Amino acid sequence: MSIPSCKINMSMSSYYALAPKVPSQERGERRVAELLEAAEAVIAETGYEAATMSAIAERAGAAIGSLYQFFPNKACITQALRIEYARRFGLLLAPLAAPARSLNRETLVEHLIELTVRFVEAHPALPALLDAPRITRAPAAMRNALRQRLVAVLLAHSPKLAKDKALRMGTVILHVIKAMNQLYAELPPAERRKIVQEFKMLLLGYFNARIAPGSGRRTSR
Repeated sequence: MSIPSCKINMSMSSYYALAPKVPSQERGERRVAELLEAAEAVIAETGYEAATMSAIAERAGAAIGSLYQFFPNKACITQALRIEYARRFGLLLAPLAAPARSLNRETLVEHLIELTVRFVEAHPALPALLDAPRITRAPAAMRNALRQRLVAVLLAHSPKLAKDKALRMGTVILHVIKAMNQLYAELPPAERRKIVQEFKMLLLGYFNARIAPGSGRRTSR
């Protein structure tokens, strides 16, 4: 089944941030936040395919017309939620650049993986969102901003690393993280920490293969 094209490329909260606040805008921003929170809960419980606009409106305690006022279809509200998730994950990645200057690779990888695990656990709809159609992805500019966050971490850790190489590594790391997120959510709790350890070893091996020894500012904690 084809999905209607979504012309919303940024969350409504981002839209409201561009203009001075007036009472109607503040109410609209609160309503958007409530609708996104409801969409997150419904998608986490049912998955993307089974989630409906009616269920989202009901969870938010809103009239279905109010939901359609902000989001014309399920693809649009899903995209808005993915945009919000990308924004939040980027905010978590940003502070990692400073300590990356003095961390060894093993510790840096551990920080990166554990940060990701905490994010998945705090956002239970994430695995279902990763399975949603491509049309619901965050805009390319936002995905590139996430990649640039990782590039900043890599260059802080290894100043001699060429920027184009760091960019390719950032792309690969994002895909590794995505794979771990999906698998982590599918496994029973008793198996999750084991798979996290496997991904730490995988990412550390990749770091060791792509970054020359001694290129970091420090090689110990």
